[in-house]
This record gives sequence, C-alpha cells and structure tokens, in this order.
Amino acid sequence: MTAVAALLPAAPLHAGFYANSAHGNAAHGVNRTSTAALGYVRGNCAHCHEMEGSITGSEPAPAGGGPSPSALFYDNNVSQTDNVCLQCHTDAGSYQSGSIVNRSYSYRAGGWTTDPVDDSKQSFSFANLTNPSTGTAHSLNDILTFIKTQTWGYSDTSNPCVACHNPHAVQGDPATAGNSTKSSGGRGTPISLPSLHTAASGSWGLWGDVASETMSTYTTYQAPYRYNSNVVFEPRGSSAAATAAADSTDYVVFCTNCHNATNLIFSTTLGRNLRTINWDSEKHGKGTASQTNADGNDDLLLPYSSGSIGSYVLSCLDCHEPHGSTNAYLLRPEVNGAAGVNIKTLTGDANGPTATGPPPGPDLCNKEWNYLCAKCHTRLANSDGHVHPYYLPPDINGCSFTVCHSGAGGCSTPSCGTCHYHSSTTVPGTTYSGQLF
Repeated sequence: MTAVAALLPAAPLHAGFYANSAHGNAAHGVNRTSTAALGYVRGNCAHCHEMEGSITGSEPAPAGGGPSPSALFYDNNVSQTDNVCLQCHTDAGSYQSGSIVNRSYSYRAGGWTTDPVDDSKQSFSFANLTNPSTGTAHSLNDILTFIKTQTWGYSDTSNPCVACHNPHAVQGDPATAGNSTKSSGGRGTPISLPSLHTAASGSWGLWGDVASETMSTYTTYQAPYRYNSNVVFEPRGSSAAATAAADSTDYVVFCTNCHNATNLIFSTTLGRNLRTINWDSEKHGKGTASQTNADGNDDLLLPYSSGSIGSYVLSCLDCHEPHGSTNAYLLRPEVNGAAGVNIKTLTGDANGPTATGPPPGPDLCNKEWNYLCAKCHTRLANSDGHVHPYYLPPDINGCSFTVCHSGAGGCSTPSCGTCHYHSSTTVPGTTYSGQLF
C-alpha cells in the first residue's frame, strides 16, 4: 500500500477538467491516427501517453526512441520546430487525423483571413532576427531555460509549450467557430498562467475565462478595429467598446508574468537579455499617455483619437503575435483594421531598401516598425505632415531630427524602436525627460 501511494501524483487530474479541454473533448479532441486505428476513441489519454512500450504487440507510430518523460509518445523538447506538441500541431506530416489548424492572432482576433500562417510549427519556424524579413518567433529553448530557473515546477525535461498552455485544460480558439464565447459553444481560452503551474489541482486552470482576467479590468481599454473596418472591434467583432474589452483576455498580466521589470530573460537570437518592461509606467501601459503633439494636433487615428487616453492600457497582443510572425520582434502583420505591416511581401528586408508600399512610405526604413506604428499614429511620413512630437537633442552619436526621421542617408536611418522601445527613457546618448514608449 505504501509503495502504491508513493506512485500516485500529489495533485491528481479530475476527469471533468480534461474532458472539457480541446484535447479531451469527445467530439474534436486529440486523435492520433496510429492509436485511433487500434480502437482508442477521440480524447483518450493513450493518444499522447504510452504507458507501455507496445500496444497489441507493436509500438504505434511514431515508433522507436527511448522512454520519454511523462510517458509521452515523443520527446518533450528537441528543437525550435521539433517536440511532442509539434508532431500533431502542423499541417505537414501530422500524426493527428488530418492536420491541426492554429491560426495567428491577427487572423483569429484581427479578422485578417488572408494570413498564410496556419499552424503552430509554421509560427515557430520564424526565428531569424539578423534578417527580419524571414520573421521572428518565441524561442522555445530560451523559454525552457527561463522557466526552469523559476519556482514554478518546471525542469530540464519540461516542454516549453507548457509554459503558456496547460495541455489538460487548454481550449480551442478557432476563428471559424464564430464570435461566440466558449460558454456558448464557440471560441475558448487557450492559455494558463505560467506561475500557477505548481498550484493544486484545478488552480492551474485557464487564464482569460472569467471577467477578472479580461481587459475590462482597465477602465479605459479600447480594443483596436478588426481588419478592413472602422466600426467593429477585436477580438469578436463587437461594435461596443465595453463588450470588446470584456471579450479580450488580459494579456498584460499574462505576458508580464515573465516579461516584467525584474526578470532577466536571455535571447540567443539577440545575444543579450531582453529589455525589461515596466508596464506600470509606460505610455502604452499604465503610465500617462499623450494624445496630442507639442503643436496641439491630434496625432492618433481612430478609435484612439477621440476622448481622453490618459490612463489607456494596451494589450500586448494589440501589437505582437504570441508564437511568431513574418515581421521583426513578433510584430503583428495586421493591426487596427489594416494589413500592410506584413513587410515580407515588399522588396528588401526590414533594414533594406526604402519602402515603396502605401503610406507611411516611401521615406522610411525599417518598415516593420514604421508600418506598425502608423496603424495608430499619424504624421510619420513627409506625405502626412511628418512632425516629430518632441525636440531631439543636437546631433549626438549621429542622432538628429534630419538623420533620424527624414529618411536622409538612405537606410542608415534608425527605426522607431531605436528610441521608442519598452520602458525607454533615453534617446541615443542622452537621457530624455520622460517615457518614450
């Protein structure tokens, strides 16, 4: 009895918890082809976990390899595009019956249905910041390196995908399910808070499935427009700002669980620690924002140019794709009602030839940043007034009004992110008088 008790998990799973998840659902849950052929129904645990080396005398595909942690049918983590989750969450060679479609946030919430990214493996394949036209992605190895140093119960053998997704609770969020919420049979909540991983059974549940975990907790949050619209908002097409906020997951709390003012997260792609983020003081966060320029003109586009934005708080996913993007720094390819941020379709990479596309080109380099910022900010190009909101210091380290913002000098001009990055209070070489982002 003692030996048996020692083998039992300290926090056992409850059947209802898993049965309500995307993996355990009897109608559309996990269904590995090789185990389904042996009689296992959708949602059966054996589609992911093989408790013995063989079933009816042989090992179902993929066969071979040694024992895996948690008795999984494949290694938990091998590389950026090779782990147990990506054996099924791919549209090429999936072990799942059919392929699994996991659309980008720009597609699901933004409504940009022409986005070519349609599965998780593809999203994580964008990972080359030295040539940003190939895109960027969250580094799975960097995630694992970080989470296993925390007190959250992760180890060397953990799957980095589990940092953000509880596989036994995760719900689907397919844009094809319409705009209804999971509670009414539609789109669900796919994420769980990383720091709650070690909590007692039931506590490491979903994030964003109750009102206190939505953007409605910020009184002045205004969701951006959905694609090709100036009427309805993300993420579900509501025309009411309050409804849109209540439908939007609080990604501020979720993302700053890791990306905050104290955690140092090393990026192998950048070769340095990521910038720390103090969302409490940033202009795009909880800090005081500016709606008008120094000359008194409103420099914001709808829906942000009307009313006060003094305490407005952005959601992280208003600008970033959570898995990966064809742009630098995981920047979304569709923002606030308009596509065009997807610069991979234009000539040259992010720091290449000057843009020849729609405004704010053609006088701007580093097109990802400039096109992104221009979805909410005006007068970033000569064609629309081109006024920088504040006086820049004299030419220090090559930085002046002309060099930084007019496009002079070809593509040697810095991007918006040179000065305007998370928690920035400094222009190159000079401390600024306040927040620059």
